Amino acid sequence: MPMKMGHAAKVVFVLIFLVLQGHSDDCGPKDIAVKQSIVGRSSNGLDFIITVQIANNCACTISNLHIMTDGFASSTPVDPSAFRRDGDTYLVFDGKPIGSNGAFEFNYTFDHTFVLSPATLSTYQC
Repeated sequence: MPMKMGHAAKVVFVLIFLVLQGHSDDCGPKDIAVKQSIVGRSSNGLDFIITVQIANNCACTISNLHIMTDGFASSTPVDPSAFRRDGDTYLVFDGKPIGSNGAFEFNYTFDHTFVLSPATLSTYQC
């Protein structure tokens, strides 16, 4: 028995919706962009003030974002709710949500930038 056109359109719509929904769950560290900018010099004149912007390019809200870095240091304290050591990684923004296409920033000071690589995250509200 042939399928009616209206029913076929509904089936196609549901399939597309499911594929897109499955794709949005595919968010991971690759969807997080980390940009560092030198914005000035510290009061000691030796270190740079570095702004780190972490952008969520995922279609979902993320939380519990952890960053890998080797030997991170700052000559001035970094607010621990912004960026703090958590085992072998660093927790960003106290693990709080960062919305889709949202961003979070913090500053540190040192004589050079560090490589900051997204490691793990949780997704929800896709």
